Amino acid sequence: MAATGRILVVEDDRALAEAIEACLGALYAVRWVGTGAAAIAALCEAAFELILLDHRLPDLLGADLLTLIKRFFPATTVLLMTAHGSEAVAIEALRGGAREYLRKPFSLPELVTRVDALFALRKQGGERRQHGDPAGTAPPANNDVPDPDTDRSRGVLRALRHLDTHMEEPLPLEAVAHVAGMSRFHFCRQFKKTTGLSFRTFLARQRVARAKDLLRDGTRPIGQVARELGFRDLTHFGRVFRKIAGILPSEYRREVFKVR
Repeated sequence: MAATGRILVVEDDRALAEAIEACLGALYAVRWVGTGAAAIAALCEAAFELILLDHRLPDLLGADLLTLIKRFFPATTVLLMTAHGSEAVAIEALRGGAREYLRKPFSLPELVTRVDALFALRKQGGERRQHGDPAGTAPPANNDVPDPDTDRSRGVLRALRHLDTHMEEPLPLEAVAHVAGMSRFHFCRQFKKTTGLSFRTFLARQRVARAKDLLRDGTRPIGQVARELGFRDLTHFGRVFRKIAGILPSEYRREVFKVR
């Protein structure tokens, strides 16, 4: 059966993401990414009608990524998924522009029901707009008044995409600030304002998330993983990895293969 809609799954749990992909793939075109920066890169490359967004990602909170999504991709429907469910998180997500909230663990049939309903709502909204109903239409933008904060956030968006697609290269702050079109000072301030994290912290989380993928693969020595991701040496890699993941890279690899 042909896919009837495009879904981006933003989930760092590979097993859950693969289960979602297998479950929804018969009806929808599904793409999976494991980090916030990878989600931004994917959204810049292609259009998606629906995003299934995990609340806790290796680099960003879902709420912070939701803010970026609704600012730059407002027509995209977002369903927030979280294992850290609370009334406060749900309210924050809905106020931030999420259309639905789904608490883990959830059953796959429940997810399919929610996704089908969201696509049905999108179709109804499109039909209303085609018949002249103003409901759901965005107000005309005031192009005569530039918005400096939006321009700076768009620069951070470019920087996030650059980080995801150049993770294996050196990423000095000055070079990334140049990609964003800002001075180092203004970039650092805007990056923290937009993502809730400093550039250094975000980059470290991104690299550790990518390192986990490479360590799970099992074909590269740990030293090679460290070099490929820009760490100075094994000691530096181990220190950063343990600070973020709570264990050393060697321990993480042993745990992964023990589970297998």
